[in-house]
Amino acid sequence: MKKFFKIFALAAILCVCVIAPVACIDGSVSGDSMTLVLTDGADYTQVFEVDLNAMSYNENTGLMNVIESLKLQDKLTYTSSDSGYGSYLTQIGELTEDLQARRSIYIYTSVEKDVDVSEWASTFTYEGKEYTNSGVGASQMTIEGGCVIIITYTTW
Repeated sequence: MKKFFKIFALAAILCVCVIAPVACIDGSVSGDSMTLVLTDGADYTQVFEVDLNAMSYNENTGLMNVIESLKLQDKLTYTSSDSGYGSYLTQIGELTEDLQARRSIYIYTSVEKDVDVSEWASTFTYEGKEYTNSGVGASQMTIEGGCVIIITYTTW
């Protein structure tokens, strides 16, 4: 009887060790992260690897959620103004809009559904990969596991 109990106990412990981690998966995208890059294209680059699960990531999580999460962790500062199209970033990290210098904050993305498909689309190369500017504002931008968002300047 003792031998049976030991085998049963060992089997129970094994089941807990194998099944418990799987039972914790709740439909969220476990282990997913995204990369947020702030750069002026010359002297300043700041890279954030964001664990999406740490911020209750779901299909409604957008770029402003990520930025606000970084701000709440004291990792990033930003200012924005609301427009009819949503949040308009005027400062993020060391990047600051300067209208007199004809310089605005501009966003590039790897998320296919957000890329600008107009004739005015532009690209930005980062670490050998080309990214297209977002065709939607920061408030509407999609975040997904593995994506890269680059925030930089555009001049006109």
